[in-house]
Amino acid sequence: MVPRTFMPSTPSEIFASAAPYYARYQPHYPPELYESISENFALNDARTALDLGCGPGTLALPLSRRVGRVIAVDPEPGMLEQGKRLAALRHIDNIQWRQGDSAGLRALNLPPLDLCVMGRSFHWMSRAQVLTDLDLLITAQGGVVIASVQPPDTEWARAVAEIRERYLLPAASGDNGTFPAQEESHREILRRSPFPCVTEEHWTYRVDHTLDELIGIQFSHSSFTPARLGARKDAFERDLRTALTQCRPQGHFEDVIRVEALMARRGR
Repeated sequence: MVPRTFMPSTPSEIFASAAPYYARYQPHYPPELYESISENFALNDARTALDLGCGPGTLALPLSRRVGRVIAVDPEPGMLEQGKRLAALRHIDNIQWRQGDSAGLRALNLPPLDLCVMGRSFHWMSRAQVLTDLDLLITAQGGVVIASVQPPDTEWARAVAEIRERYLLPAASGDNGTFPAQEESHREILRRSPFPCVTEEHWTYRVDHTLDELIGIQFSHSSFTPARLGARKDAFERDLRTALTQCRPQGHFEDVIRVEALMARRGR
């Protein structure tokens, strides 16, 4: 039996320890997403986009090729450092990396924005308030894009879920490292926001993960970062490797990545 004693970690420590794993192992969005965003919002070199809760630039880096400037905002310095490193490797110089929080959006002194994109970060925000604040920043023809990746449903994914459940810590002081419970979907929140005209698009693509990649993906999740696992990290990794090897002795794990994008505009 895995000990379930709560191990205190601050949110900063949790996300800081996830940063290198998130940058290296989290699935990327397909090129079709950025093509669709470009068409829907008429992106060009004169446009400014905000990636709110940018992490290591998963959305900001590809988006930077389609606009004049991206402002990438995240509360965790470690995530921003990973983003800066990746930008330098790709010779991208039109991203402004800024430490900040969605709760203090108005205090960031942002310029007029043509677009705001958000990925998994939107789950963590006070969603309705953030959209209200963005209404003051986004230009008349601009809008909001929320992108997400659906979790896999395979034999090996169920094996991972079983191990994760054994190591999942109980909630403590509102910081349990998991997405907060949401009674309303993102689409419902958008429809009663200043950006109620919502279109939804989907893409799928196949990947073949290695064992090490799947382990790295687990450490990128806030519930299972090295800081949160603490002394249990090695045992968690060992149990994952054992379970996954039993599922796929050859060490290759096929997956279908399902991407959803909600593109929202003001009412016409």
